Amino acid sequence: MNRASQDLHADFNERAAILEYDGGLSRAAAESQALREICDRRLAEGFPGILGELAQAARRRTHPDLAPLISDLGLASVRGPAWGFGHVVADGETYRPAIDGETARAAFIVPAVEDGVVFDLVACSIETRRMRSRLGAAALVGLDEIERAREADAPLLVFDDVVRWLRGNTRGAGIVDWKRAVGELEGVEVLMCSAWLASRLHDATRRCWPRPAIAFAQPEKVRHAA
Repeated sequence: MNRASQDLHADFNERAAILEYDGGLSRAAAESQALREICDRRLAEGFPGILGELAQAARRRTHPDLAPLISDLGLASVRGPAWGFGHVVADGETYRPAIDGETARAAFIVPAVEDGVVFDLVACSIETRRMRSRLGAAALVGLDEIERAREADAPLLVFDDVVRWLRGNTRGAGIVDWKRAVGELEGVEVLMCSAWLASRLHDATRRCWPRPAIAFAQPEKVRHAA
């Protein structure tokens, strides 16, 4: 971790601690608010790079025209880190923000965070739900949640896409790059997902050791993949 990342991490931890202990917020809520405040401050300072892009995306979320979409998707009361909207252009397996007048896709923009540091962004197409990272560094979102599940021997929620991850208040993970993400899941005992995702997740974790159990929801019950 370079000096800039260390300073950002220290800033994040300090602000989250103040919000948790002095502000009375839960740890998850404190971390989410701290990240939003840092992004807003960096944007106001003209901070370049992915934090500036994330802050701009978060500000677009407040546009009145997007309120019906946010409500219809069940995202009006999301408790999670900064997120928003952008217009993006695919660039191989990554994406870049569109230039004015350029043909682009509307997408959700969310941060990939590890130890409180935003190290990449992920765009999820509103239309197709195809996901790409900004820098090619993020194989998934929810790294800190994976670590919590691993340390607590607790099940990990794995969501189909960024929209469902946001709807679940980011309390789990979402896979962006299946080729690279599987190694990040090793050591988690149980992966909980939708029935639609269970088969793919089961096949993808064949080489994990120990191999996680795959549990998926059905009406009125939870089933396990063979």
